[in-house]
Amino acid sequence: MGSLVNLYRKYNLGYSHVSAYTRQILNGLKYLHERNMVHRDIKCANILVDASGSVKIADFGLAKATNLNDVKSFQGSAFWMAPEVVNRKTPGYGLAADIWSLGCTVLEMLTHQCHTTLWNLYV
Repeated sequence: MGSLVNLYRKYNLGYSHVSAYTRQILNGLKYLHERNMVHRDIKCANILVDASGSVKIADFGLAKATNLNDVKSFQGSAFWMAPEVVNRKTPGYGLAADIWSLGCTVLEMLTHQCHTTLWNLYV
């Protein structure tokens, strides 16, 4: 079927679909995080869905193994970045940044747009 972007552009995703996709993405992030991997670019364009509704996290080009939950580089898609990543006020950011990006991804699924207003809150 393609990415979640393709899916929400073609269909109006209901809450049950968004919930099911979110649960699967969380399971994927749990798998990565248990192995000290941070994806750093969670967004609808990087989530693939097959015909049966199974979700796969894609585009690991920015993924990085973490040490002590500390990643210091500024990587990812700006509108899905956690505040601590954008602000660079902390010495690094960790696995929680993927969860923030997932929250932005859920909003994107529901509203069919990225949320530039979130960006304005912390830039």
